[in-house]
Amino acid sequence: MSSLKATRMNLLITKRKLKLAKRGHKLLKEKRDALVVEFFAVLREIKELRKEMGDKLLQAEHKFERAQAIQGSVDIERLALGAGSAVEIELSQRNIMGVEIASVREIKGEAQWHGYFESSVELDGAIALYRELLPVFLKLALKQLSLSRLAEEVKRTKRKVNSLEYSIIPRLEYAKDFISFKLEEFERENFIRLKKIKEKAERGAS
Repeated sequence: MSSLKATRMNLLITKRKLKLAKRGHKLLKEKRDALVVEFFAVLREIKELRKEMGDKLLQAEHKFERAQAIQGSVDIERLALGAGSAVEIELSQRNIMGVEIASVREIKGEAQWHGYFESSVELDGAIALYRELLPVFLKLALKQLSLSRLAEEVKRTKRKVNSLEYSIIPRLEYAKDFISFKLEEFERENFIRLKKIKEKAERGAS
């Protein structure tokens, strides 16, 4: 701090920087807190989607195993050739404190298994359940991506908050106090000097 000139201009600049730093610190803390809330909200959604996906997958596998036992793998593979269909996925995005969060708006395409007279009820049920897994899987993938982005932004914001809180603001506070102390010291010295000059002048006049 010895290199810092103790002038009123420097004091004014330091106070201005300190005010901006404190305001930035407050805004960044609010951003960090909002991101953390969103992070845990997305995390809860991921847990729900994983459970839903796990339940549907388990049901589909059980039905498919029964279908294989009834019809055989070769027959199912032949029927599966008619199960394909084009799918269009429409996404939407929203901005959470500078983080782009994507979600599935709509899935267009054939979502039903029409079945064939050769297929069994078990196979029809398994195909229907597998079809239902697609939107769940897409939602889960997008939520995982959003969670990763939120986690990175929380880390970046936390680093900025800590830098302001533990480095920049204390340094500016110290600079402000240092300059203020030096200016007060100069004023005291000037006051004493002027007082001595006045006393000498009064003695000389008498």
